Amino acid sequence: MATFVIPYRVGGKTRLGDADLARAMLADVQEAAGEAVVVDGPGGQGVALAAALADLRGPVTILNSDLPCVSPSEIERLTAAAPALVAAPDGTTNALALRDADDFQPLYGAGSAARFEESLAATRLELPGLRDDIDTWDDLERVRDRVGRHTRSYLAALAHA
Repeated sequence: MATFVIPYRVGGKTRLGDADLARAMLADVQEAAGEAVVVDGPGGQGVALAAALADLRGPVTILNSDLPCVSPSEIERLTAAAPALVAAPDGTTNALALRDADDFQPLYGAGSAARFEESLAATRLELPGLRDDIDTWDDLERVRDRVGRHTRSYLAALAHA
């Protein structure tokens, strides 16, 4: 059984400027994954993940915290295909399934999906709930009708404020 790991910047994504929205999206990812380890730390996503994975053994699936449309079935498909990844439209990496935690290398950043694909000989999957990350309010508007219940509830509260 895989360990699910979610990198999450405490205080939320700075590009969105809304820590409560970031927590709602994280809650949707956690709910879809079931039991998951949430990691944060200095030095960015790759450094924080490398530190967290250093003590783990066995299969690991890494899911970014800004994927409020993800479903449990998509996570299962990704995990079963390890080594596999789902790229964001901009070529970064939204989700990564590893056969073993030792396989992780901190390759995040612009063009990271191609680097992970090559480094791991990973299969690139097209799973909409894992592909559609939320970096901007425009991104959120584009997928508003598919977000999970925590994000949907937060957006409803915003609309009534």
